[in-house]
Amino acid sequence: MNLHKVALLVETYEQPGWMFDLVEWIAARPDFELAAILVASGDPARAGARRRGHVLLRTLMDLERRALTVRQRALLAHHDLRGPACKSPAPIVPWPNGGVAADLSALGLDLIIALDGLPVPREQLRGLARAGTWCLSYGATPSERGRHAGFWEVLYRADHTTETLWRLADRPEEDELVERRSFNTEVFWLKNQARAFDLGKLMICDALGHWAEAPPPRHADPVPRIDTDRARGQPSRWDCMTYLKRQTQLAASLAMRRVMKRNVRWRIGMFPSVRSHAVAADALVLTPPKGRFYADPFVHVHEGRPYIFFEDYDFKDRKGRIAVATYRDGRFDVLGQALDLPYHLSFPYVFEYGRETYMVPESCANRSIELWKCVEFPLKWELSATLMANVSAVDTIIFKHGEYWWLFTNIDRTDGQSHCDELFAFYAPSPVSGAWMPHAANPIVRSPAKARNAGVVVSPSGEVIRCAQYQGFCQYGKGVSLNRIEKLTPTEYEEADGVVHYAQFIRKNHASMHHWHSRGGPTVFDFAYMD
Repeated sequence: MNLHKVALLVETYEQPGWMFDLVEWIAARPDFELAAILVASGDPARAGARRRGHVLLRTLMDLERRALTVRQRALLAHHDLRGPACKSPAPIVPWPNGGVAADLSALGLDLIIALDGLPVPREQLRGLARAGTWCLSYGATPSERGRHAGFWEVLYRADHTTETLWRLADRPEEDELVERRSFNTEVFWLKNQARAFDLGKLMICDALGHWAEAPPPRHADPVPRIDTDRARGQPSRWDCMTYLKRQTQLAASLAMRRVMKRNVRWRIGMFPSVRSHAVAADALVLTPPKGRFYADPFVHVHEGRPYIFFEDYDFKDRKGRIAVATYRDGRFDVLGQALDLPYHLSFPYVFEYGRETYMVPESCANRSIELWKCVEFPLKWELSATLMANVSAVDTIIFKHGEYWWLFTNIDRTDGQSHCDELFAFYAPSPVSGAWMPHAANPIVRSPAKARNAGVVVSPSGEVIRCAQYQGFCQYGKGVSLNRIEKLTPTEYEEADGVVHYAQFIRKNHASMHHWHSRGGPTVFDFAYMD
């Protein structure tokens, strides 16, 4: 095993909590050595003043800090690298004013990582590390810093917030993209900033792991972002006033919905047969009773009749159960509940293996991925196996492709903040296996534009189309895309980028659509609008 010597480059001694988490991760890896933490400036007062900004900005930060979780506060809280918070044996080295190459080349570095934009002239970094310098940026260029990361996306109501890891070249126009990630924009600035910091740390960790193992290149995901022509520096007083106005309007709207007991209710649509150009407005609709919604439908044909398994959510109990309906004599017939457990259930993916029928419902509330076996179709099921335990995973699908069975699931690695940003793949010789091997390029999809599973379409020929959710600002399940899997091996993954379909046919406020499923017969989907 090769040992890679890495140095971190920061601007000042005061650093946010996520940086200390990164230090611990590198120190714990047997294939990495944290050789030094390089500090470009030793003036914490100047850096603190720039970070806090003007009075209105400080007031805004104080207000939003109250809404943060303990984890989010820890990510944003600043500590001195020279204090007990930094649990690293690596020396802390002030950036030399002159003779840089002579002073730092003795460290024998393989890689330098600048954690918050580029705090020193790039020409001073030339030749200091064998693999060059990586630079974490909170925008489209390496110069964009993290002091106000996440603010502009919330202000402009951007669906997604983006950050980028660059490999620096001699000239900015020659910089090479190492990794780019995005996530569904949070409603509040500091929550959005905490997500940016947490995902930035994960992006660096993933990139380091893949760099050390040198796997085949991964599929580049599309990453939408806000208009980069807008200002990305410190928000002005006018920006803060505009932000406060928009947030106040949003809070008032949400409060009014709560007072009036208005909910976005999901419904299920179905086409009785395969239609390549189906119009959603013409679908048969299964409407839930008042106080509930129906979502995440999967259709399974049994003895020539379609059975729809779906999430039956009760607003009063705030818990989902798995229900079953069928379609006969020109109408839907809800047969009852297939699973009702002490924890929330949804996304009941149903498939067949070895003449048996299985279901993998979403059981994230139990921190597990569970496999249930049907003992009396369609309402009696028993737990067959726990495929994964102690994992925060949602919307799992299992299918056969090539020589392996594949498990695709959305795992949240940011302490319960979001399952919409990353898709992970695992493979095994059978779907009832207790030992699923991780894909070499995990996470195989890294964007809220298409990471979260939204169903699947499997053709009789074995072609697999992975349906994916598109997330919007303050709108879960804004649309659905159908993405054909073109290459899937234990080391490679490629899928075609399908067009995002929105619920424009509804012509109502808060219209959404976030699921699509077919196996060559009837096609089911869900859609929602506010009652």
